[in-house]
Amino acid sequence: MPTVKHAVIAVAGLGSRLGHGKPKCLVEVAGRRILEWQLELLRAVPDVRLVVGYLEHEVIEAAFKLRRDLTIVRNPAYRTTTTQQSYWLGARFLEEPCLYLDGDIIFERESFHAFLTSAATRAPLIGVTQAKTEQAVFAATEAGADEGALSVTGFSRTERSLWEWANVACLPPGMLQENGRDVFSRLALHTPLPAQAVECFEVDTEADLVQAREFVNRLQARPEAARNVA
Repeated sequence: MPTVKHAVIAVAGLGSRLGHGKPKCLVEVAGRRILEWQLELLRAVPDVRLVVGYLEHEVIEAAFKLRRDLTIVRNPAYRTTTTQQSYWLGARFLEEPCLYLDGDIIFERESFHAFLTSAATRAPLIGVTQAKTEQAVFAATEAGADEGALSVTGFSRTERSLWEWANVACLPPGMLQENGRDVFSRLALHTPLPAQAVECFEVDTEADLVQAREFVNRLQARPEAARNVA
């Protein structure tokens, strides 16, 4: 299966909207920390970079227990910068496309691997998922040139749509910038952008966490569930 060569996971934030007093990547869903779910999915990606900030020593300790060849990148300004800054730091100096994802998302395995396969030969590629989370960034879409293809034409926190930004994307070098605004605001400058649906659930709030746990339970209840969730 073709895959991307580089991935950056942003885990520097405070997780203040969830309010558990720790980075969201360390929150457990169905008996495993979110970080463990994600690193399992990225086993085939040779270069995985973890951008840390808040409680970085706890995150690093947990991460190295799961994968020893991770590259750790520090974002010392995590309290005053956005995820875009973490992404920029993590991919700095790369001259190839890179996969970017937030460290608070549970993915269904097969749709995530399908996204990776597409991204290996098709960057930029934006992940969207069915709108469902409490603080969704909605993605306006239109049909792409190929059958079943999607393009993202814009983002909004107020104009509802069937899709929300899934906080995962494979981007060529230079699309993100240092000390920028929200990632989706930067991506909006380049729309329309090719998009692909991913089955996932982002955990921003306590209500999201409850639903994410239900999401994993539904995945595990499917036939041959071991193939569908990491």
